[in-house]
Amino acid sequence: MKKFSLELPKYRLAMHFRLIKRRKPLLDEPVVPTVAFVNKKYRKGTLIGKVIRHITGHKKARRIMATNFAAIAVITSFLPFNQASDVNAFESSTPSDQVVIEPQNTLETQIGTQYPLSQVKINQGYSFFHPGIDFGAEVGEPIEPIKSGHVIEAGYATDGYGNTVVVDHGKGLTSRYAHLSKIEVKTGETITTATEIGKVGITGHTTGPHLHLEVRQNGAPLNPLSVIPR
Repeated sequence: MKKFSLELPKYRLAMHFRLIKRRKPLLDEPVVPTVAFVNKKYRKGTLIGKVIRHITGHKKARRIMATNFAAIAVITSFLPFNQASDVNAFESSTPSDQVVIEPQNTLETQIGTQYPLSQVKINQGYSFFHPGIDFGAEVGEPIEPIKSGHVIEAGYATDGYGNTVVVDHGKGLTSRYAHLSKIEVKTGETITTATEIGKVGITGHTTGPHLHLEVRQNGAPLNPLSVIPR
């Protein structure tokens, strides 16, 4: 408690001050935000970029990541040092006709594949938080599928992709083409690499005209450049 007095000719003014610790806001910002929340908080950037900026800048998220990294460091410190020699011993005792399991997110370059645009300009590459490739292009440029197949989705997607076409190429391989200004195919239609499936646009959550391409194998995202011949 702090006291303050002021002497006047006929009066004496006394005031008391108390320092109170500032309370935390009643509602903290969520670690995983809604679409409306990030669009209100951040005016520029893609939806995925806004979500990443929010999560990486959140105090609770940073605390959780720091705790997880510390736990991993403690656990790995108890692993035996001769683990590599044990693995080598196992490999030497395994028959030569053993089955080798390849990671599901890798795929050899496909025969009969192509780039979806005649002019290739990659604005944003593939990453964990961006499971596709963005090709820079002008609105209206024709888009062709990377491989023949049949259309399993053609319409406006409400999850930020805008006008979207999804093609099933068989054997679990699919490709998605997003932010189109116009769709030229219908669901169920069989197409080839010469079929124009749509035109480059700016629909959905995007800051400029481009084609967003995603490739998946059995639902798992792949780097499109691992499928398209370079």
